[in-house]
Amino acid sequence: MALARTAGRLLVTGLGLSWRIDYRRPPSGRAGHMRGLPALFAFWHGRQLPLIYTHRNETSTVLISSNRDGEYAARALEAMGFRTIRGSTSRGGVRALREMAARLASGTDCALTPDGPRGPFEKAMPGAATISALAGRPAVALGTAGWPRLVFGSWDRFQVALPFARMVVVEGRPVGPFRRDGIEGGTMLLETEMRRVTGLAEYLARPVSRAVSSIVSAAAGAAEPVARLALLARPPRERLERTGRAPCPGAGAVMLHGSSMGEIEGLLPLAADLESRGTRSFLTCFTPAARAKLESAGLPSCFLPLDCPHFVDGFLERWAPSVLVLAETEIWPNMVKSCLLRSIPCMMVNARLSRRSLNRYKAFGGPSAGRLLSCFAAVLARSGEDAERFVELGVRPDIVKLSGDSKALAAPGEPPPEWSALLPRGRPVLIAGSTREGEELPVARAAIEASLYPVIAPRHLARVGEIVKMLSSSGISCGLWSEGAPGGGGNECLVIDRMGMLSRLYALGKVAFVGGTIAPLGGHNILEPLRQGIPVVTGPSVESFAEVAALGRESGAVRSVETGMLASAFAEALAAPPPRGELIELGSTEARGVLGDFRRALASCGVDSP
Repeated sequence: MALARTAGRLLVTGLGLSWRIDYRRPPSGRAGHMRGLPALFAFWHGRQLPLIYTHRNETSTVLISSNRDGEYAARALEAMGFRTIRGSTSRGGVRALREMAARLASGTDCALTPDGPRGPFEKAMPGAATISALAGRPAVALGTAGWPRLVFGSWDRFQVALPFARMVVVEGRPVGPFRRDGIEGGTMLLETEMRRVTGLAEYLARPVSRAVSSIVSAAAGAAEPVARLALLARPPRERLERTGRAPCPGAGAVMLHGSSMGEIEGLLPLAADLESRGTRSFLTCFTPAARAKLESAGLPSCFLPLDCPHFVDGFLERWAPSVLVLAETEIWPNMVKSCLLRSIPCMMVNARLSRRSLNRYKAFGGPSAGRLLSCFAAVLARSGEDAERFVELGVRPDIVKLSGDSKALAAPGEPPPEWSALLPRGRPVLIAGSTREGEELPVARAAIEASLYPVIAPRHLARVGEIVKMLSSSGISCGLWSEGAPGGGGNECLVIDRMGMLSRLYALGKVAFVGGTIAPLGGHNILEPLRQGIPVVTGPSVESFAEVAALGRESGAVRSVETGMLASAFAEALAAPPPRGELIELGSTEARGVLGDFRRALASCGVDSP
């Protein structure tokens, strides 16, 4: 035993002296009784070796298994200045937990591996949360990663970084102390924090990830003067918000971010759910249209700062969100990395990843994007195909979950009675929503051929003038909604030139066309017209809603056709629509489970409860 003690001390000390150690602390500083915050340190069994060096001679008490391997480990730890308590599930476990809790309550740091001594691999057992609850002390997750390294074939995939390796240690924020009646939730919270710090250590240790991160940060930093110059043309408030200097109504709220109107529509029901349960939130966006929408709704909101390190750091200093919730695939690397380094948990809702985006991420950063997203608490994918692509990107499978699209939670609303007066009487209406360049003319022609009156709502209002000119030059007379001419004013087509109408406008149609489907963009929201009981026609590009579109094609609720078949598809949808109740049911399919998944993911971040 004396030989094992000496050999262990020499091995750990020799490796530790050679490693290039990068220790990342939370903003509140390091925990530990020597720094005024006694804590229970938790780390995965296969990644403990570096911590024996970084936390040596701090008189921490470590829980060690009662088996023979534990005897050798105990001797080695004691040689490095640790104290030990012996116990395992089958031998003295309850006694050991109580003794650990008593030591921790007295002000001594304690440490254990929540997945030890035999696994499952990187799955936390309730012992750590129980000790925290009994002692009334917080738990602190520690993550390590070294490169280059050896990884053994044991159940815990034990890792040993080679001499002179880069060694990253990430210390998490204190969580808990947990309640005695909340051990299950405490275990989930601790496991989420352990995944975050371990994933971040991996990201910071790998050469490719560090290189990509450095390039992105340097490029964004170099672009900051150009960005400041470009912002001089924007309104003063926007300049303030884009540079991260927006006044904060209060730190600690949940931050919900979506780039444009579509993403924000999916976040509004989640913000409403948080408010209904007394949890503060604020929303950020990127486009002016989305900013106007949030302002009109009276919600705490601002533009997301441009992804320059100085802007991002200033914003996070002021707003200090408790959690970052990203919609779809709105990943700003400097914002995400800064949140993770500040111990702000991150998660993704309505997560989508097209094959094209997947290939771009792989081509630019290799596995680095997957490693970064593996630090998230949850990636809630809106389709099975999206979930599979995130896993293919390299995201940990255990945090990727098929959830659905929170847009399905939003009530579509009824159109005001006066809207009907602006449409021609006795003629069925086609509502073409979120149309993109190249779609308006073929859709309008096909609608007229099918004896439908086309009402076109372009995705971007800046194109309204261009659309009217194009249709008029093609022999299709157009009116604008804002002109308010009764019965369409005798025109053959009506173009919407106001924001915020589409979800209610669909209720006035007999058939809907959803844009972004002739243009190869994957398609916009087909759930909105379905929830109004309207059959949908699309072009062939429906990757964004592939599963709902496939279900709809089986019943005739959705028809996806090439441009030349639009007129016949419109006529068929008009002549033989499925029952309205079936359409509404299909449009509401994704609402099931979305809210529960969102609440559980937040609970794993320590915010709210399911």
